[in-house]
Amino acid sequence: MNFKSAAAVGMAFGILGVGSAFATFARIESMGKNTTYIMDDVSIFDNPANINLYPNYLIGEFGPYTQDVETGKNLDPQHPNFGGIFSVSLGDENNPDPRLSIGGLFGRTSNLAKYLPTRVIGDAANDTTKVPETVTNFDGFLGGSLSNGDAWGLHIYIAHQDGGDEAEDGSYQVAKNAFASIVQADAGLNLQFGSSIDFEFSFGLARIQYGPEHKNFFDDGDFSFLANSRAFFSLDAIDGELVPAFSMNLVQSPGIDDKHAQVGLGINVALDRGFFWLGADFIWNQLKAHDWTFDYTTGESIFDSQNSEDPNWDKRSDIGGMISFGIERNIWWDWFVIRVGGQKSILYTQCDVDAKNAGKDGICRDNGNFFATNPLANGTADDHVGFGFGINIEEKLKIDVTVAEDLLFRNPFQGEGRIFSRISATYSF
Repeated sequence: MNFKSAAAVGMAFGILGVGSAFATFARIESMGKNTTYIMDDVSIFDNPANINLYPNYLIGEFGPYTQDVETGKNLDPQHPNFGGIFSVSLGDENNPDPRLSIGGLFGRTSNLAKYLPTRVIGDAANDTTKVPETVTNFDGFLGGSLSNGDAWGLHIYIAHQDGGDEAEDGSYQVAKNAFASIVQADAGLNLQFGSSIDFEFSFGLARIQYGPEHKNFFDDGDFSFLANSRAFFSLDAIDGELVPAFSMNLVQSPGIDDKHAQVGLGINVALDRGFFWLGADFIWNQLKAHDWTFDYTTGESIFDSQNSEDPNWDKRSDIGGMISFGIERNIWWDWFVIRVGGQKSILYTQCDVDAKNAGKDGICRDNGNFFATNPLANGTADDHVGFGFGINIEEKLKIDVTVAEDLLFRNPFQGEGRIFSRISATYSF
């Protein structure tokens, strides 16, 4: 989700996490779109200590396939990624802990990328520079565990482009003013309290920068702070877990000051040949921006850097909640699973627009109040419902598929649209 769509729905989604063992992004899109209340391998991006829970596996996907597709044409998915985690056990055959783990992933697009505009205006109104897509996009992990199962982890994310941009044919050419950079570093703990309590905490520091010219890491601008925590309490009465969770993001980038807090409570329950989870969250956002404008038709955003010395801030505040759920169940065969889920946020939004910005296409066009929700049905990972299926081959190879939400409502004789919106896979060895 890019920044303008995030502003349009009140920045309702701030926690990233994900499912049961060896889950994927496709599994989560199909089964509730919220990763807070279930433990899985994708949670390593929230808490790097969790790499120790998923040793020796590979993960990859083609990326999201949500772009509009003309009848009779085909397009490739966007932002494919792949990587893996490798571990060395320092224990014995009865207890693999302590262990050391290392991992990496290439091609993932961070949620922080939504704070990069499409274009930036430099020293003059006609000096407009395109902000390029980052190309290095690398996640690196290092972690370890103690003999009692407690785990620690470190993570770094580097997404960078400097001096070049992608041409129409997919090659890269010189663009001297092209610059965009996202750097994030975080650390986490996963602590075991007896056999029934698992507590997680992580803290991160990030730096978001972009043109119109190259910048060094410590040039003007501020750092962003990210924190996540949750706990899993085993409950025999429901054959599942009670999961309280909290997150806070304090993000700053040129022209943006975004504060987000989210606290919630959820459960996950094992079913006969299946799994179910349900969560409720309280959400508070305060988004401030100056000199950002959006084209809500094309999706482009522009930041005017000329007025950074005397900014006119607009403010958008949201308060409300979100309900989300997911369910999956094996049907017909043990190797085939079907999934469905959804999420609904309701936020009360207040807009305070600087008098000089009234009527402009900023984060708000005018002063006022209204209710906002997440996208109803735009086919993205943040809309209301999801549906998909998975294939499990000998608990080694797992393939998860998110089905396009309009699949059953098309004219089958026109060959229109896409069939799937995401395909992900993991392999455990």
